[in-house]
Amino acid sequence: MAGGKETPRQKMIGMMYLVLTALLALNVSKQIVSAFITINDKLEASNKIIDNKSGDVYFGFSQKRAALNAINGNTEKLVYWENKAITLKSKTASIVGFLLNECNDMIKESEGEDWIEEKDDDGNIIKLKPLMKISGMDNYDIPTNLFVGGNPKQPNDRGMNIIAMIHSFRDEVCAEMGTYKEGSKSYTFQAPSDVAGLQEAFKTANSKDTAKLRQFYQSLTIPEMIPSHSHDEELMPWSSVMFDHAPIVAAAALFTSLKLDVKNAEALAAEYMLAKIDAPMFKFNKIEPLPFAGASYINQGDSMNLQVLIAAIDTNNVAQIRYGIDDTIPGNWKTTTGGISLNSSSPGQHTVTGQIGVEQQGDISWKDWQFAYTVGQPMGVVSLPKLNVLYRGYPENEVLGTASGYPQDKISLKGNNCQIVQRGGKYYAEPGSGRTASITVVGRNEDGTSVNLGTMNFRVLPMPKPTIYLGQIESGSEISRNQLAAQTRLFPKYPPSVPLDASFSVVSWTLSVSGAPREAKGNGPTLSQEAKTLLRNAAVGSTVTFMTKVRYPNGDIKRRAAVYTVR
Repeated sequence: MAGGKETPRQKMIGMMYLVLTALLALNVSKQIVSAFITINDKLEASNKIIDNKSGDVYFGFSQKRAALNAINGNTEKLVYWENKAITLKSKTASIVGFLLNECNDMIKESEGEDWIEEKDDDGNIIKLKPLMKISGMDNYDIPTNLFVGGNPKQPNDRGMNIIAMIHSFRDEVCAEMGTYKEGSKSYTFQAPSDVAGLQEAFKTANSKDTAKLRQFYQSLTIPEMIPSHSHDEELMPWSSVMFDHAPIVAAAALFTSLKLDVKNAEALAAEYMLAKIDAPMFKFNKIEPLPFAGASYINQGDSMNLQVLIAAIDTNNVAQIRYGIDDTIPGNWKTTTGGISLNSSSPGQHTVTGQIGVEQQGDISWKDWQFAYTVGQPMGVVSLPKLNVLYRGYPENEVLGTASGYPQDKISLKGNNCQIVQRGGKYYAEPGSGRTASITVVGRNEDGTSVNLGTMNFRVLPMPKPTIYLGQIESGSEISRNQLAAQTRLFPKYPPSVPLDASFSVVSWTLSVSGAPREAKGNGPTLSQEAKTLLRNAAVGSTVTFMTKVRYPNGDIKRRAAVYTVR
């Protein structure tokens, strides 16, 4: 396309090259824009980590307050530095809000709407919407016009004001960090205009603080003139190098980076202020949950207040304990480490008074404590939840033994004229041939010894005889011929008036119907065809009799009769 007359085909090829070149340039632009969005997202992720770190530092003031209150310590110094930390937090929110407001104004120029997502209670911006949603993200005219202007060598005031605001925040926080009283001495620190003046400014500061002050000062110091990569490394104003022809997403990532610098500096200053507070430090190497209640035993129907606390202990240094049981005179107290064996020889209310030695910054501090406990006289009772007698031949005589002062797993039952069987966590009594039986509650002490806690006597009765049912019709009932003809099985069981849950089974039966020439016999509960024929042919007014052999729950077999009248 450089010269000569071109054919239509050559012109078409030349046009295609131009289009291809334009498309390649556009693709590079998109890649660059995407890279700035990725950088911004990573900076925001780092910002969350720093916020969590700063939150832990601010919480440290509350922890030191609790430690001082625990020993009735002086909190004057804590209040002084805590107020400085509150000021630091407020100033940080203000400068971060300023940076995000500048970024919001820039994006608003492109999108025609605010890009604010969240503000704090004081109206400071704390979060903007994602950069990915910006439609004009590659626009570089807006950042240039807002923060540089028409002449990069003489940028407008708005761009350079960003440096001024950050330096103002730096100088104010430096003064908070380095200006204070300690005993009879007073220290001051006035931030210089550049790094070269630091050594002179340190003359009025505490020599122990200079390293932290220098670190904080330098972290927020931005040179007004920096090398420009687009002007052969010529020194250019900071705002021109940062914003001149920078896409909106690149400028937004710069504001996020500045915000991160401020947050990092805040964390450094907050840690410095927290370290100024002298609070008792305890040596711990293990933290574990500690459930605590006034007792480990509770009576049925009562309630218990259980608290779950966090216990911090030093397993390498077991604390000394001195104590007295029902004795408040320290001179009489015993000394031990670890647990205390409480005296239970005398019933009634007792109080243990003592002190525990806690190591604080190399010294032992004795802390008072007190514990009240009651020694009771154990008593045992036996109750029958379902019955008031023991039935011979019934294996489900459930019995329950309890004893005040003993948990259930420390109690057992012993029978006289009855065998005690434990099944499924419950006790059952199987009485012998006598008319009475007794059950004793036995308690097991911590040292392994046993004690009888009480004995109860019970009557022993034979099991009630079961009633024979023809289907659902009880023995002794009148029954119609149609009902009689429909029955097929015999059922031995207790009527509702008997509160026992016993299972019986029919072994064999003999059926006779008055007026019938013969009987019918069978095994098991099901009626034979011959028996059904006798029932169908039974005349009105006749008597139907079943003579059965029934197996009881304990395996005994006994005879039971069932009689019905046909109506």
